[in-house]
Amino acid sequence: MDADKLKQWLELAQKVQGNDFWNSIFDGATNGATGNSFPGQMNQTRESSNQFRQSSAGVASQQEQAFPKVDIHNNNREWIILFDLPGVRKEDVSLLIVSNQLTIRGRLDSPYQETTPVHKERQTGPFERTIPLPEIIQEARTSARFYNGLLEVRILRTATNEKAVRID
Repeated sequence: MDADKLKQWLELAQKVQGNDFWNSIFDGATNGATGNSFPGQMNQTRESSNQFRQSSAGVASQQEQAFPKVDIHNNNREWIILFDLPGVRKEDVSLLIVSNQLTIRGRLDSPYQETTPVHKERQTGPFERTIPLPEIIQEARTSARFYNGLLEVRILRTATNEKAVRID
């Protein structure tokens, strides 16, 4: 368990049990202040743990919901950024380059405007995502092509001006 999750769990436990959480868990039979028995406290702890798991799953699902999905590859010559854009039309997407950041903006419209969704997992509406890269991007060295629901962006890497310095 990582430190952030442990911290969230402790904060949740303190909300449920107050600042004396560990003493109330291990004090034995009955807590005089609340009249709760140890098994009752364990049930509360179990419920708190379930709430924590659900909140952690929420954080993970927020990360999973980043749209569009992206893969970034590089080699000595170029960066290759591949955006997954199923159902998005080429004319509904734009790219913006600022310094070392590539921003994609667009809109994904539902093909069924006159219906009410019963179950919905696909994202619709406007989207924007910024991808930071470790080097400055030059627009003239960038190309993009859209095919089969994928947007492939290729950025030629800048040549490094490294020179060996002779030491006398």
